[in-house]
Amino acid sequence: MSINKLNINIKDKYIAQAFEILNFFKSIIIEVHHIGSSKFTQIPHNCDMDILFIVKSYDDVRNLADILIAEGYVHVNHFSDYFKDDMVMRKVVDGQNINMIFMSSTSYKKNDILICTEHMLMKGEYFTHYKKLKKSLLKNEVTEAEYDERKYRLFQMIKEERDHLTSV
Repeated sequence: MSINKLNINIKDKYIAQAFEILNFFKSIIIEVHHIGSSKFTQIPHNCDMDILFIVKSYDDVRNLADILIAEGYVHVNHFSDYFKDDMVMRKVVDGQNINMIFMSSTSYKKNDILICTEHMLMKGEYFTHYKKLKKSLLKNEVTEAEYDERKYRLFQMIKEERDHLTSV
């Protein structure tokens, strides 16, 4: 399968899954964002798809779990330390894990996630570093913990650069 065909499939799957959730919870979801490795078209690896849903409040997040579980989603307790305060639900679609991260609109992490994603799309050096890191994980050259630590450091570098640029 060509990378272009893979990218079309990823976009279609993202849209379908986002709309499935939006149809259930349109009154409490404020924003939807495609984040993570599958967002980057230049990563030809089969990886999980991460979709970030911004909801009005933490109470809304807690109320979603039972409904989603009844619809066949699985609650993921240990997705990532970074998302430990957020709810992550998973569904397998066409053999691919779709991780749906539900975060309150008051969370400080939302802007950090979106800015890091944008910088990686715009700055080749950050993307190249991330791509190598992801490949190392997929080849089992680094552990999950090492990957998470290195990815965290990369995102911290991006955030520090952004903070420096906006403070000048």
